[in-house]
Amino acid sequence: MIITVTSYKGGVGKTTTAVHLAAYLQRLAPTLLVDGDAIRSATKWGQRGDGNGLPFKVVSHAQMVRHIRDYQHIVIDTEGNPSDDDFSDLARNCDFLVVPAVPESVATDGLTHTLAKLQELKSERYRVLLTMVPPKPRTEGQELRAMLTANGIPVFTAEIPRLVAFEKAAAEGVPVYGIKDERAVRAWEAYEDAGKEICNG
Repeated sequence: MIITVTSYKGGVGKTTTAVHLAAYLQRLAPTLLVDGDAIRSATKWGQRGDGNGLPFKVVSHAQMVRHIRDYQHIVIDTEGNPSDDDFSDLARNCDFLVVPAVPESVATDGLTHTLAKLQELKSERYRVLLTMVPPKPRTEGQELRAMLTANGIPVFTAEIPRLVAFEKAAAEGVPVYGIKDERAVRAWEAYEDAGKEICNG
């Protein structure tokens, strides 16, 4: 299965999502993470700490062809704000597209553009994943979910909370389950839930 994580908006948790979906899928079958981001965020994540913290292989987009046949699952982390042609290629050449979205008005503008492009392409193999969702009593996450649902946009039931644990994981070069933080379990369970939704269709 090829899963692409993309959005026209940067800063929405694409790399965090790609790393943790790959970590989940690796527990099911050999998984490759393709780092298509110009600043190589996923590659740098894996190089921190002792450099052995990610349980899957990370390669650049150029290296993908050489490795792809050895893996059952491929997760592609893409660059922010891709060209329209690149976005079309990404959407058409994967089994499932994950669109991370932060419930903030500025980020929602990028989400609107992304969803409009997917409608142009008549793509149905995608789902929006709410990321960096602020805790209650703030309601931005619920409001964005309600807006997307009302417009017939497919949304993950799972949502990713805004937690410092993810920043710690990136700094230590491991998935979030590999750090010492009281909220790490909750953080990992959120991505496990998203991974299960992808695998269960």
